[in-house]
Amino acid sequence: MSDKGAGWYYVGDGKLRYRDEHGWTDFYIDTSDPRARDWPPPKPRTLLQQLREDEARRTAIAPPRRVLSWRRPRPHRSSR
Repeated sequence: MSDKGAGWYYVGDGKLRYRDEHGWTDFYIDTSDPRARDWPPPKPRTLLQQLREDEARRTAIAPPRRVLSWRRPRPHRSSR
């Protein structure tokens, strides 16, 4: 096993990859990403939690969407 600790590592092409105690993960971040400017960037779990909180905040603020119906109105039947 490698003696590298958990954290973000530069893997080329302007990308950082996260390594945990078990090895390389599937989490990448661009070096141009504003979150990567502060070293070290947050752990993937923190990034995902921030994303969920931002999404919840946006949906709480957003007005409800109107549902449009594409059905034609039924013709009015007159009683004779």
